[in-house]
Amino acid sequence: MPRKSKMTDEERRAYSAKMRGDLEAVMDRAYGAMVGSEEFWATVMRTAATLDDRSPVNCVAVAAQCPHATRVLSSGDWRKAGRHPLKGSSSIRIWTPIRRRSEGAQEGTVESGREAATGTAAEGEARKVSGFKAGPVFDISQTDGDAYELPAAAKLDADAIRDVLVGQYRDRYREDPEQAGGFDFTREAPDNAVRILLYGHAWRRITEVDAPLPGQHAAEVASAAHVAALILGVTPGPAVMPPLAGVITQGKKPPVHESAVRVIETGRAIAHAVAEAAERRRELVPAG
Repeated sequence: MPRKSKMTDEERRAYSAKMRGDLEAVMDRAYGAMVGSEEFWATVMRTAATLDDRSPVNCVAVAAQCPHATRVLSSGDWRKAGRHPLKGSSSIRIWTPIRRRSEGAQEGTVESGREAATGTAAEGEARKVSGFKAGPVFDISQTDGDAYELPAAAKLDADAIRDVLVGQYRDRYREDPEQAGGFDFTREAPDNAVRILLYGHAWRRITEVDAPLPGQHAAEVASAAHVAALILGVTPGPAVMPPLAGVITQGKKPPVHESAVRVIETGRAIAHAVAEAAERRRELVPAG
């Protein structure tokens, strides 16, 4: 069977432009669905909690193309793990950085909130991000090969999460959450206490200045708490779609873009802080 001929530079540029255009169309449809479908908004939140290693924007892209994704990697990374994309599988497109060699070693960082590069520069070479392109990845459901165990965080008990959240609330906000909210968390079921506390943390982290439309702040807070609960393995409260349908701005991206990024980053930050604190507590417990 003859080998497929390599693309010329012109063909490669044209292909890259087409893939970028296709992904931009996916994003436009996704942003529209995020303000028109409570179900799709919840799908984006679940994807962001499951694919914790992907940027919020790429979680939107994945949710729109493969709503049940649990682990996405490039074909090269799947092959390193002993798996390969199934014949005929259509790749999921996400934003990946275009890196250029940089003269300064300090220029090899990626802008905050952007997708990390799939590879690393050779030793001694620094690279800077000059733009983003549409890159292909595959969900594990689209692959075959060696057995693969999905990365899983250590399971935390709900009562341990509750205690960490109470301590962090007091330390961070200089306020007792039980007195502030009128709760007695010792009388609440641990899962319910965690949901209340996650909502309280999200309420303090997301300000009404950031989410000024009527109902937007409460919706973003509920969704951030939802993301945090999913990451921590606690049954979540509802993910509430922000009331942003029909809102038009002069910016290139619609307001729901900033809303989703803020919600996802807040939920992840809360969950990661809990996990780190719980791990430190375990390390301090003396061996029996």
